[in-house]
Amino acid sequence: MMQIYRKIVRESHRRFFWWITVPSMILVTALYGLFFLRNPDYSKVNQSVTKETMLVVPPNASMAQIADSLKQQGFIRSEITFRAAAKMIRAGHQMHGGTFQIHRGLTNFQLIEDIIGTKYQIVFQLTIPEGFRLKDVAEVADANLGVNQYDFIRAAGDTAYLHWLGLPAQAQTAEGYLYPATYKWLYPLNGRTLLQSLVTRFHQEVPDSLLTEAKPRGLSPYQVVTFASIVEGETKNDTEKYLIAGVYENRYQIGMKLQADPTVQYGLQLDRAITHRDILHPTPYNTYLKFGLPPGPIDNPSYSAIYAAVYPARTNYLFFVARRDGSRTHFFSPTYAGQLQNIKKEEHNIAGGVRER
Repeated sequence: MMQIYRKIVRESHRRFFWWITVPSMILVTALYGLFFLRNPDYSKVNQSVTKETMLVVPPNASMAQIADSLKQQGFIRSEITFRAAAKMIRAGHQMHGGTFQIHRGLTNFQLIEDIIGTKYQIVFQLTIPEGFRLKDVAEVADANLGVNQYDFIRAAGDTAYLHWLGLPAQAQTAEGYLYPATYKWLYPLNGRTLLQSLVTRFHQEVPDSLLTEAKPRGLSPYQVVTFASIVEGETKNDTEKYLIAGVYENRYQIGMKLQADPTVQYGLQLDRAITHRDILHPTPYNTYLKFGLPPGPIDNPSYSAIYAAVYPARTNYLFFVARRDGSRTHFFSPTYAGQLQNIKKEEHNIAGGVRER
């Protein structure tokens, strides 16, 4: 009888375990998962749900590091449940570095989905046009990247940092070496990291071997960049850059003043055409009053302007004047008498109603 009784008890326990205990454990686990894995912080789900916050995920970051960062910024309540959710959907190997714009109050699964995808990944982009000055770059970087323009300008004037970046000893600022191009970054920048990116791109695009090609003409690499910045300031027409470089090369070699309008504009920090009064205003950059090249670049030239400065056109031209026909090209002349004729021709065009666009 006792054996039968014990058998009945064991069978009851077994049935209780499978029909009551196990389902209860599954239910508890499911509820735990729904609450904790899907709701990182229930108190925040309905608070500032549309508020976006920047999350930076370092490259090659481990799941533990990502969870810690999320916890520190208040995106999740539990690192353990976040890592459990990631493991549950095998997301660990899909994580990648970058900067993400994420809403607060997301579930762990939603967070993971945002981080392993690119929908909410932020790409920081900046376009620097050819011929932009340092101050122009600082302003667009502030407006488009959130890089404080004054921090950038300070970094661009730190000569120790500039020389560490590979700029010549003569360089007092980074003017001339902020390579014009379109840039994209996956992480936020500051003044120094932005400067490093731009200067690094210059070194990548403009080899030292090119800059030293002008040594036989008596130009150092730094003077080549300075020369190129004047050419860039005069024209954006790639074909004419060689002719204008040829004009300044001829003036430079015969000891004539360069008389370059962009140098006067830079010295006075003007964004307009110069006047006769401007020409008479002395600055270190005024090539109407000083012989030779200015002390440094006056803008950030393109590769085409640098190449033209290294290999200027061989002509006998000493003068040029802008056409007022909207073509943004120039008349060239070997003599001052020819220059005056071209100027008169342009005055006639202006009187006839033709204006430069």
